[in-house]
Amino acid sequence: MSFAKLLSALNWNSAGVIDTLTVIDCNPKQASLLGQMIIIQSDGKSETKVEGQLESFVMDKILDIVRTTSWTKPVIILVEDQQKNTYRLFWDRIVQKLRAIVFGGGHISQPLVQILSLIDFAVTVIDDRPEFANTARFPGAHQVVCNNFQLAMKNLTIDNGTAVIIVTRGHRYDLDCLRATMGSNARYLGMIGSRKRIREIVNLVQEEGAPIDIEKRLHAPIGLDIKAETPAEIALSIAAEVVTAFRGGSGCPLSGHKEAF
Repeated sequence: MSFAKLLSALNWNSAGVIDTLTVIDCNPKQASLLGQMIIIQSDGKSETKVEGQLESFVMDKILDIVRTTSWTKPVIILVEDQQKNTYRLFWDRIVQKLRAIVFGGGHISQPLVQILSLIDFAVTVIDDRPEFANTARFPGAHQVVCNNFQLAMKNLTIDNGTAVIIVTRGHRYDLDCLRATMGSNARYLGMIGSRKRIREIVNLVQEEGAPIDIEKRLHAPIGLDIKAETPAEIALSIAAEVVTAFRGGSGCPLSGHKEAF
């Protein structure tokens, strides 16, 4: 049952921290607690979930230790209950990578995948052209898929720990990818294109029954305004916007906060 809960935690907490604490020793009278796993999940923002079967006094002490102790490696901790019974628990931590799905393997995608991989995103690249969708072209990618965009999307998991970046070679493919992902729970949804073309695409998907918040959620034209011109500069502006979406940044220059010095 504990492992079933852990699997559920992995599915819920796609981009955060999961602490697991397993009872490895306790009072012989409480032998049934041996092997019990406490699962503490944090999504990196405000929500925390705690699952376990120990009494609330012990659970509170465990949670306090996890919140106030700097974790560097698996360790054994000791906790006492109100009757002075001691519990030994093995504390381990799972830190899940953020994910990015890049639709299109063109000239912007190459530096973009490099940057995202460098900042520890697990990147999936999708393109239907073998010369553009291969590991030699994207050595830093976690996965490279050479397939029709619509077929490839059937095997994707897109959740709150995922950035969806649509930079295909044509508006027709951009539209297909947007249709398939706009109803997802992606943390970031961005699409390349001019303001005029983006307006046309948004109007079209709205007529087709797009989610009512599509205009608010869609980052398009994609990227932060850094007056990017080259593919690498455009990739940098996209990556910066992705990080802003995940970390809650403003995207404004830090030098604007003059009170800092």
